[in-house]
Amino acid sequence: MASFIRSTLALAWSPLKNTAFASASRMATPAAPSTATSVLCNAVRHMSYKLKTNSSAKKRFVALPSGKFKHWRAGKRHINTGMDRGRLNKAGIASYATPRQSKHLRRLMPYA
Repeated sequence: MASFIRSTLALAWSPLKNTAFASASRMATPAAPSTATSVLCNAVRHMSYKLKTNSSAKKRFVALPSGKFKHWRAGKRHINTGMDRGRLNKAGIASYATPRQSKHLRRLMPYA
């Protein structure tokens, strides 16, 4: 269906539409009912608005098939020479968003 609409768009917005060649070729061919245009109009009319995914959320969280969101803890990257080994190792472990955070993340990442 999408390729049909794409080809219809290409036909409907042809650069040769206003030239003498295009009008001469139209006269040579018999007039046919334009079902492609009506399909195109219906497809555009019923197209819903696309929601934007929040960029910062998609960089920090990963959506899991279970519906949970996984994220990595802060404090592992730099300035950690004086930190305990245990604390540093815990910072490397991934954790999950709370139910309240998950509710907010579902709105920030609608397609996740």
